[in-house]
Amino acid sequence: MRTRGIVLLLLVCVSAAALLAGCGNKQEGAVVARVGNTNITELEFRRRLEQLSPFARQQYSTPEGMLEFLDHMVEEEIVYQAARDAGYQNDPDVVRTVRAFERRMMIQAYYAAEIEAGIEVPEEEVVQYYDEYDELFQQPARIRFRQIMTSSRQAAEAARRRVLSGEGFADVARAVSIDTASRETGGLMSPLSRGASNPTVGMDAEFIDSLFDWKVGEVTDVMRSGKGWHVIRIEDKNEAGKKPLEDVREVILNNLKPAAAQQLYKETIERYRERYGATINEDYFRRKPRTEEELFTLAQETEDPLERLNLYSELVFNYPESDHAAEAQFMVGFIQAEELGNYDAARNAFGRMIERYADSDLVESAQWMLENMGAETPPFGEADVLETE
Repeated sequence: MRTRGIVLLLLVCVSAAALLAGCGNKQEGAVVARVGNTNITELEFRRRLEQLSPFARQQYSTPEGMLEFLDHMVEEEIVYQAARDAGYQNDPDVVRTVRAFERRMMIQAYYAAEIEAGIEVPEEEVVQYYDEYDELFQQPARIRFRQIMTSSRQAAEAARRRVLSGEGFADVARAVSIDTASRETGGLMSPLSRGASNPTVGMDAEFIDSLFDWKVGEVTDVMRSGKGWHVIRIEDKNEAGKKPLEDVREVILNNLKPAAAQQLYKETIERYRERYGATINEDYFRRKPRTEEELFTLAQETEDPLERLNLYSELVFNYPESDHAAEAQFMVGFIQAEELGNYDAARNAFGRMIERYADSDLVESAQWMLENMGAETPPFGEADVLETE
C-alpha cells in the first residue's frame, strides 16, 4: 500500500508540473534526455530549474549538479511511464486529485485575467490617498555616492586628477581604493541619510552632511576622514520632504487594488449567481439535529454505503459519548475498508476507534481489521459485527 501511495503521489506531481510548465507534447530546444519515445528538452529542463527556490537552484548550478537534476527528471519520467502503463491515469485518487488541481488553476487563472487585470483605480482615488496618507510618503534627506579611499593626500589627489582627466571613476576606484568593500563595486556606497555616519571608512555625521553641499555628478575636493583620504562623486541626492506622486504611484495602486479587486469580485459573483442557478439549502443547516437513535436506525436501514458512512460519521460527531458511538466509529472504518476500498481512511477510522473507545468490545475486531485489511474474502460481514437491538 505504501508503494501504491508513492506512485500515486509521483504521478500527480508529474501531472501538476507538466501543467505548470506548459510542457505538454510540444518539443522545444535541444533534446537533453530521452525516456522511450519521450524527449526531455533543454527548454523543459530550464523551466523546471526555474521552478526551484534560489537556494535549491544553487545546488544544481554546476555541470555535475545539472546532470544530477536532469537524472531526477529522467527518474520521474520513468516512474510516470510505468504508472501510465499500469493504468494509474484511471485511478480514482489520481483522477480526483488532477481534477482538483485543474479546478484550482482555472480559478486562479480566471481571477488573475478577469478580476485583477480588469481593475482600474480612478485617478481621483490615487490623489486622495496621496493627500490623506501624507506621512507615508515623507522621506529623509538621502545621498548616494562613490568614493576612492587612499592612505595619503598625495594618492587621493593623484586619483582625483585621473578622474578629472576623463578616466572612469569606478575604474580608478577599483585600481587604487584601499576600501576593499566598496572597491569591488567601483566605489559605490549604500545610500545614507543626513545625520548618519559610516564608521567603517571613518565618515562621521559631519562628513556625510558636508556631502549634501555638492551637486549630483560633481567630484569633490580631496576630503579627510578618521581613517583616510577620500575623493567622492555624488551619484544621487534628495532633500527631506514628500516624495513626488509619480514616484509612489505604484505603491498607492498596490494598496488600493486589493479592495477594488474584492469589490469587483463581489459584483462578478452576484452577476453570475442567477446565470448558473446558485442556491443554498439554508433549511439543511437550520433543521433540528437528528437523535442518536434516529441516526443509528437510518444507518442500519440504508443500503447506499456513502449514505451509511455519512450517517455513522454524523452520529460519532454529534454524540461521541453515546451508547452507539463506538459501534458507529467501527462501522465508519468497516465501510471505508470493505465497501469503498479506501484503506487509508479506514486505518484512520479504526485507529480513532481504538484510541477513543478502548473499553469497547469491538476493539479486538478493529485491531484484526487493521492487521488483515484488504483480504479478498473478509471472514465476517457487517451483520456479524453488529448486534442488532
